[in-house]
Amino acid sequence: MLEVCVETIQAAKIAAEAGADRIELCSVLEMGGVTPSGPLVSAIRRAIKLPLIVLIRSRPGDFVYSEEDCELMVQEAQTAIELGADGVAVGGLTPSLDLHLSFLRAIASSLPKCQLVMHRAFDSVRDPMAALESLVELGFTRILTSGGGEFAIDGTDALRRFSDLANGRIEILPAGGISPSNALAILKDSGASQLHGSFRIAPSGEMKSALPSAQAIQQTKMILADFTLAGKYFPFPNA
Repeated sequence: MLEVCVETIQAAKIAAEAGADRIELCSVLEMGGVTPSGPLVSAIRRAIKLPLIVLIRSRPGDFVYSEEDCELMVQEAQTAIELGADGVAVGGLTPSLDLHLSFLRAIASSLPKCQLVMHRAFDSVRDPMAALESLVELGFTRILTSGGGEFAIDGTDALRRFSDLANGRIEILPAGGISPSNALAILKDSGASQLHGSFRIAPSGEMKSALPSAQAIQQTKMILADFTLAGKYFPFPNA
């Protein structure tokens, strides 16, 4: 499963045509992403048939939100689903860097039949193992995480621990600097079976663009497919 993060209709179409399995939509990706507009959600829902996850984040910056921020994000999440999204990626922390459980519970209770993703606020949580158990209890579908650092390739030990603890109860989705050059190592070392990236840097590393690289998506998808097939017939140790 390859998820591609996009912020425009053109980017979504490129990702879909290149072989993405799922799309995450946000705005202002260069600042970590914020909630996209309703018209954009609607337009991308019409443009692509892939599962669509919408980022819900009221502002850039830290993940400690006011009561007003939380109320707004619950409404934004409901709107995204009404506009055709299959799920939302949300997150929130307390000042002590624990999960903001009342906010996450409000999201979960208002969207009982949707995919719920804990976004990379998880990488700032004080006790990730306890947080993972709480997200399982809340009924979240998956956790988007780099393993605690900036890049997933540097957090594979933590990703492996998360995968082992999750034990199929919640999905672990590695994110952060995913590219064709490191995808296989991350898959092998993390125990995960899916990846998330924006793929806005070409495989050569020489080009930066507001649009994803179709070539990078295709290459990463091929790596995922080969890894999955190899694991089916020759299971990887601890995978």
